[in-house]
Amino acid sequence: MIKRIPFLLPFCLALVALGGDGLLGSKDDGTTDEIFEAGRNEPGQFNEVEYVPLFPFFSQAGDGGTLQAPTDVYVGYDEFIYVTDERGLHVLDLAGRAANFIPVPGGGTSVIQDRRFHVYVTARRDTTLNDRTWNLPVVLHYDGVTEGAPRLVDIIWHPFDDDSRRFNRPDPISTDEGVEFTGVAVLPNNNIYVSRRGPVNVLSSVILPHNTVMEFNTEGLNTQSIVALNPTFPSLRSAINPADVLTLVHPPQRQSFPDEKHFLIAQSPPPGQDLAFPVLSIRAVLTTDGIVYRPDTDKIQVAGTPELGESFLYDEFKFENPSDLAFAADGTNYFFVTDVGTDSLYVFTSRGVEGVAPPPGSSSTTPVIVSFGGEGDGATQFRNPEGVSYFDRIVYVADTGNNRLSRFRLNTDFE
Repeated sequence: MIKRIPFLLPFCLALVALGGDGLLGSKDDGTTDEIFEAGRNEPGQFNEVEYVPLFPFFSQAGDGGTLQAPTDVYVGYDEFIYVTDERGLHVLDLAGRAANFIPVPGGGTSVIQDRRFHVYVTARRDTTLNDRTWNLPVVLHYDGVTEGAPRLVDIIWHPFDDDSRRFNRPDPISTDEGVEFTGVAVLPNNNIYVSRRGPVNVLSSVILPHNTVMEFNTEGLNTQSIVALNPTFPSLRSAINPADVLTLVHPPQRQSFPDEKHFLIAQSPPPGQDLAFPVLSIRAVLTTDGIVYRPDTDKIQVAGTPELGESFLYDEFKFENPSDLAFAADGTNYFFVTDVGTDSLYVFTSRGVEGVAPPPGSSSTTPVIVSFGGEGDGATQFRNPEGVSYFDRIVYVADTGNNRLSRFRLNTDFE
């Protein structure tokens, strides 16, 4: 059960002091009513640690219009906000003002920026081959977006850039239109992981399983599909309907990142089924035989140690339908998971314990749970949250059903 997080009394009093209908809109506005209702709670009910919303939430698009069902959000190394929605890729500054817009027919589904300031967007694209028009998944690779002069550098297609068909005819087949690219993650050398899902998952097939994570180099060439991930049988090392892939390479910029290829994967349960562990942490371990991908035994063991926290990333059936993942690379090392099944945002420590570190002097000695959500359009509610990102202590959520980017900041001990 996700708890509702009350607002801080000083925050509410500051809003009262503003008066009028300014920052939060009309006094009859539902969000305003919720804020002032929270302020009526008894002081003893306030939490020492909680995420509070930052207003205004963003709804402006990159071309000055409005966002339409945003699907993902990413705050890049250049400190611009990148958002995909039904119309394409929107670029906003940190104040939420329009900076640029790149139309993408059919819309974009996820977005990320690498350390070179190159931007990758997952989408779909039509191509005509053999007198037929095919609608196929692609990863669009852009340069120059930071400078306001975007240029499409490359298109990674399924199946044309897919090394799984290197010994076979690369022409599309009927199942290819059922394939999706669902997420992109950046590696320390600016290679990328791409999560893919689709209907073909027979290991002996001439096509490698659609349900997998693939690696592409900076030239857009497929270098591997991680066959260690089982595409059909749920386990601690599987890839069932991948919804996203996440590495630990994120802003702020630095000279170098550890040369590691670890990742997390979010899996969507098949219709009518549940997954015991839909979010998995996978370790890439260098051995004499090369890199081996193994379950993250450290996080699994932590989940079996109740004295370390109240709940864990590896609790069974923790999530209903996780949609996106994010990482705080500022030293806090928190992980974030959005779940469209519970319309919620979950927060975990680097060890996989749900919650954040308690502030000095706190009554708690274990991580304090700050996850929140629930279906609705209130300030701490979501409708189908499809994307999440983190930058400079602020969590951004692509609140798809509410057509907005929600923003939250962690307050500790009322500071």
